[in-house]
Amino acid sequence: MRVYPVDPTVQKIWKFYPIRIPGGSKCSKCREETVLVQSMTGGFVTRNCPTHNIPMKLPEATFMKLGLWVACPRCRRRMSAQILQDQNYGYACGPCGLVIQLFKLLPLYSDL
Repeated sequence: MRVYPVDPTVQKIWKFYPIRIPGGSKCSKCREETVLVQSMTGGFVTRNCPTHNIPMKLPEATFMKLGLWVACPRCRRRMSAQILQDQNYGYACGPCGLVIQLFKLLPLYSDL
């Protein structure tokens, strides 16, 4: 599998677009729903409270059940959730041999 090279301009748009992906849990302080963010360089993804920015681990089981529809940039089929070779969460298209790393679609924790 080959990591799809996301155009930096498109990636910047995705990361600053106001749509956020729910993290599947609530903040322990305010009970607000968490959102997924890139919390470190290299692609570590956490669930953070938009108000308090408290990071919480995103368990593999929760990631696999997110149900996101990520379309393959080549064939437009739905990509499947996978743990990638670099141990980051991502989406893969078997027929095309492409993967997209989840963190490339998410805002940085500092941009919440």
